[in-house]
Amino acid sequence: MNNMISLASSEDVKSVGILYDNVNEYFEKNINYCYPNWQKGKYPTIADAQRAFEKEALYVLKADKRIAGSVIIDNIQHPEYKKIPWTLQIPDEDVMANDVMTIHTLAVEPDYRNHGIGESLIRFSIDFCKNSGAKTIRLDTHYKNIPARRLYEKCGFKSLGRHTAFVDNINQEFDVFEYIF
Repeated sequence: MNNMISLASSEDVKSVGILYDNVNEYFEKNINYCYPNWQKGKYPTIADAQRAFEKEALYVLKADKRIAGSVIIDNIQHPEYKKIPWTLQIPDEDVMANDVMTIHTLAVEPDYRNHGIGESLIRFSIDFCKNSGAKTIRLDTHYKNIPARRLYEKCGFKSLGRHTAFVDNINQEFDVFEYIF
C-alpha cells in the first residue's frame, strides 16, 4: 500500500465527510468505541472538514487512491485546555503563535484500521509541528478510546491523565496528552 499524506484539496472535503460518517457508523455498531462527542450528523461532519480545509489545517492520507484517514492540525485549543496542568506552560499569546499545536479529529476509515494509518498520521503531525516551530503538541481522546491512547503513547506522547470537561452540554471524561520537542 502506497500512503501519501497531503494538505486536503477542495475535492477531498466531501470524501473526508464520508470518512467521518463511516467512522461514526463503525462506532455505533461497536459499542466499545461509542463516544458521546462523536455522533453521525453531529460531530465530526463535512462542515468540520470544510472549516479545517478553509484554514489549511485538514490533512488526508491516501492509500490506493482513496482517503484512508485524516487529521486536523492547528494552533486552536478547546477552552477547557486552559484548566489542564500542562508540563510546558505557554502564555496565551504564544499559543496563537504556533508554539503550541493541537491535533484534532484523527479519523481512520474502518476498512483501513490496523494498517498503520493512524500512526502514519500522528508521525506526520509530529514532523509537521516540529517544522512549524512548535514547542509542544497537545491532544485529547475520550477515556474509553484505548486504541488511540496506546497509539499516542507509542508515538511519544506523554499522558497527563484524565480530565473532566463540559463539552456540547455533556460532562465528558478525556485523557489528555502532550508531546514536547
